[in-house]
Amino acid sequence: MSTSKECYECGLHRFRKNQVVGAGDIPASILFVGEAPGRSEDLRAKPFVGPSGKLLRDAMKKAARLLEVSVLPSYYITNVVQCRPTDSLGGPNRQPTDDEIWACRPNFEAVLNQVKPGVVVFIGKVAEHALKKRFFGAHTLVHPAYILRKGGQSSSEFVKFVRELSVVLQEGLHYEEARKAARRRIRTGAGRGNSKHVKYMDEMP
Repeated sequence: MSTSKECYECGLHRFRKNQVVGAGDIPASILFVGEAPGRSEDLRAKPFVGPSGKLLRDAMKKAARLLEVSVLPSYYITNVVQCRPTDSLGGPNRQPTDDEIWACRPNFEAVLNQVKPGVVVFIGKVAEHALKKRFFGAHTLVHPAYILRKGGQSSSEFVKFVRELSVVLQEGLHYEEARKAARRRIRTGAGRGNSKHVKYMDEMP
């Protein structure tokens, strides 16, 4: 998905290899918002493709089994900034600054306008801090990198992460069912419906 032209609004463009917009379904029931691309993401131009991404995908599969569902709700993954935060070419990762997050806000809004999610999930405190006022009632999960530091999939933190992720997936599935019902009502002339799962839109897509 390409939602914006190549961006030069902040200094992060100086050391990036790729601008990482996001990946997933368009539109999507669930929008996962992380912090920023890392080294692997910068090289491959996709979000969450390193160890943290693998843990997230494995957790989603386990959460689906916990719910006893064979199909996941549609989802899209992006970050609050689209370029890897670092202060030198090939340097270490760092957190994005508030100014960098603000400069990238139009890029995030472009993603949001195409994804049209019903459920928003912050992955980590940076995303929560940047966007909690934008999305009332959004979920917050710990960043998978934290779970990796605590022992990965053998840790109690991973078990808790899977349980919390199952709640997110359940809400996404409920939203999809409500959206389908609203579309059926529209086709039959019964009007446009709303869902309690839509956190920021007045009407369903």
